[in-house]
Amino acid sequence: MSFSFCYALAFEYARGINNAMACLSDFTSEERSLLVSVPYRVGMWVSDVEEDEDIGMDNKRERQALELAISRMAKAHRKMPFAAAVMNDIQNAKSHWQSWRMQTDEASVMSDLQQALVLCRDKVSASEVKQYKQAVWQIGMIVAQAYGEQVDPDNEMHVDRFFAWIGSFISAPKLKKTPENMSQAEKTALKKLHAVLKG
Repeated sequence: MSFSFCYALAFEYARGINNAMACLSDFTSEERSLLVSVPYRVGMWVSDVEEDEDIGMDNKRERQALELAISRMAKAHRKMPFAAAVMNDIQNAKSHWQSWRMQTDEASVMSDLQQALVLCRDKVSASEVKQYKQAVWQIGMIVAQAYGEQVDPDNEMHVDRFFAWIGSFISAPKLKKTPENMSQAEKTALKKLHAVLKG
């Protein structure tokens, strides 16, 4: 690989990060806080939809999957620079995760997601709105599909593999059948999430 090619890749990577961060700076601090909290809260809401008292281990796996999804997408600057910038903000706001966990009732999560989408449509490009939708959808899917599964024990879920595995907002499963590793409650939650994202 030539030096000029490596330099071009590095330049493109840096430009993507800078552009995404610039877009986030267009939001007020309150708007940015909402925008950043929603993907995490969506993941926690999907994780908590089960009422069975015996699913503590599955909830732990799902929360591990949530953190893994955030971490992987935060590194996806070339594929989804705006979504990656949001995920990076989520990681940097770890001190707020506990308070966000207290704001995961369905009504507030769905309402705040709708508000976040309106903010995105008002302040960023259509491509960046789509990135945000994809990131939220992927978080919901990966958390739901972590039910009863072992979460990436060898840390092999690299960015390219992650996106290939979980799919995009457009090509994700239609949820006509419940996968073996997804509960009925999680399937219902994802249908509600899908409806808001498509609205």
